[in-house]
Amino acid sequence: MTGRVLPLAEVVLLAGIQGLAEALPISRSGHDAVVRLWLDPGRSAAALESILHVATASALLVGARRHLVAAVSEGLRAVARPSLLRSSKGAHDAAVLVVAAAASLLSRALAAPFLELWTGAPIAVGFGLVWTGLIVATMSLAPAGRVEAPSLSLAALLGLVHGTGALPGGSDVGAALVIAMWMGTKADRALDLAFALTGITLLVSFVAGLGARPEVTEIGAPAIGFGLVTAFLGATVAIGLARSLLEKHALARLAFWVLPLGFATVSYGRSFGEASTREAPAPAAMAVMSMDDKPCNPLLPFTP
Repeated sequence: MTGRVLPLAEVVLLAGIQGLAEALPISRSGHDAVVRLWLDPGRSAAALESILHVATASALLVGARRHLVAAVSEGLRAVARPSLLRSSKGAHDAAVLVVAAAASLLSRALAAPFLELWTGAPIAVGFGLVWTGLIVATMSLAPAGRVEAPSLSLAALLGLVHGTGALPGGSDVGAALVIAMWMGTKADRALDLAFALTGITLLVSFVAGLGARPEVTEIGAPAIGFGLVTAFLGATVAIGLARSLLEKHALARLAFWVLPLGFATVSYGRSFGEASTREAPAPAAMAVMSMDDKPCNPLLPFTP
């Protein structure tokens, strides 16, 4: 890919898709990869994506503010009074978020060297989208929620499953939402928990990526500003849509979008790989000559 300068229209398009696909359980990485196959934006797109994390994270944290504010305030109180972890719902929520976020970030850090080998590969992204679609589809089978938040003993498992959202074609919100619902968490609380947990990990990713993208200067401040606003608005719209679909017990229907997209991406990856194999030139035959200009076997020792 080339390092061309991104036009403003492409910046807005990439930002809007990133915001929408981050907040909905449809895979931000999967949609970004599909768009890049069409636009070929180059390395600047990766730099833009890392910057836009702060916008989508802000939107997600604002979207989860109903329970996040209480969790933060009660969590700070629980630092001085640990007994609040048993008596205060807000303090318990804060502890669950801390444990889950730590587990998610640790799993991502350990898996990062391996994931870099597959990031952007159409076949890997396609299979990841198919997996995400299947996971989202199981949402309709989850038992009715009866608890406000998972127990502390399950918080680490929640974080590890959330960490699988870093896989190509994975969804952070989708992974956390589905596993929280299967843990018996009420649907609206599970959605807020997924938003808050994803927002925290995105903020950490943004801070960790500061200064590591020299291509940022190629994008330009105006384009970055438009991108941040677009990503925030896109995520905000997606949050409202997710809540509406959840109330109507229709959020699992997003699988009908993710699954075909995944299969199409796998098909494209296979076709592209086969075409590349057919078009690749055959390696040139190279004869190894002996000192008397006669061909010899390079695997055998030379004897004059």
